[in-house]
Amino acid sequence: MALLGGHPYLVRLALYSVASDRLHPTELFANAIADNGPFGNHLRNHLFRLHNKQELVHGMFQVIRQNTCEDERIFFRLRGAGLVRREGRVVFPRCQLYTDYFREHLRG
Repeated sequence: MALLGGHPYLVRLALYSVASDRLHPTELFANAIADNGPFGNHLRNHLFRLHNKQELVHGMFQVIRQNTCEDERIFFRLRGAGLVRREGRVVFPRCQLYTDYFREHLRG
């Protein structure tokens, strides 16, 4: 739960990978943000959706670093993509997996 935040598709993918003996749970967590890891296709898909959209990249960095998104339009676009969530005035990446992956793969 800490890594995936209850994301239905990611939880299903993780459980399938472990239950089918494709990955041991320690491998699942150790390789979570690797491009060839269990979530690689899903994460790359989101990365490609942000590619060449500097306003979205900047917004995602702002969420990761400051837990805020100054531009409401950008927030709604990121939320629509399933990347962020809001609790009151605080904006978070939807799950820790997204935080870790985008912190490493985006260039702001």
